[in-house]
Amino acid sequence: MKNVNFHNLIKLAQQETPPSVDVADSVLAALSDMAVRANADPYRSYLWMSVASAAVAACILIAATLTQQSGDSVSEVMNYVSWIAQ
Repeated sequence: MKNVNFHNLIKLAQQETPPSVDVADSVLAALSDMAVRANADPYRSYLWMSVASAAVAACILIAATLTQQSGDSVSEVMNYVSWIAQ
């Protein structure tokens, strides 16, 4: 195995010529196409989660309205909490 010096590698690298093929345009086109597809709708999952949360909240609100009694809701909660604590 040869003893390779870092400076020798630098000299060899400087002697090499770059390839004659220019791929910059095709690479940029591919990257911009990927960026357009990735940014099409980044918040779709948030939209569906908010719709589901709103539907669940509406169901809870309807159920609470239908089962609500004429008493004070704070005292009802306190009675429930004290019943659990016993």
